[in-house]
Formats: sequence, C-alpha cells, structure tokens
Amino acid sequence: MNIRNLFKKPMEQSQSPLPNKPDQSTMDFPAAIKEVIDGKKIHKLEWKDKEYYGWLNGNILSLHKPDTKNYQWVLNDGDLKGNDYIVV
Repeated sequence: MNIRNLFKKPMEQSQSPLPNKPDQSTMDFPAAIKEVIDGKKIHKLEWKDKEYYGWLNGNILSLHKPDTKNYQWVLNDGDLKGNDYIVV
C-alpha cells in the first residue's frame, strides 16, 4: 500500500473499548491554593484515589486520606512544583 493513499482516506473512529477521558483543566500549586482559600478541595491527578484531597480545616492546610482521617499537609517539592491539581 502506498503511504500517500493513507492520507487520502478519511480517518476511522477508534473502536477502543476504553472511554475517552473528559478534558480536565489542571492547575499549578499557586492556582490550586487560591481555590483552597476560596473554600474548595483540590486533588492531584497523581493521587490515584479520589479520597485524597487537600482543603482548609479551620486555618490548617489539611490532607484528607482514604482512611477518612485528616492530616496536616506537610508539603514537599513534588507538591509545590506539581501542575496536575484539579478542584473536586
């Protein structure tokens, strides 16, 4: 088959059984913290479980974990440099 002919045919839609992921706009840490200050909860996409999220618990930046407990969020470089935060 000639490679030029491949580009003349219309592309077929994927038959993959996996659903398309919705486009989620992500934020860096400073933008995410602004959302937290506004009372929202944030989640990093690298955290596979949605039960992990950051929020303000009183005046303390907290991390909620799947064990249903809240912990003081001790930030690390990955948290501060992350650009995969979303509002949940």
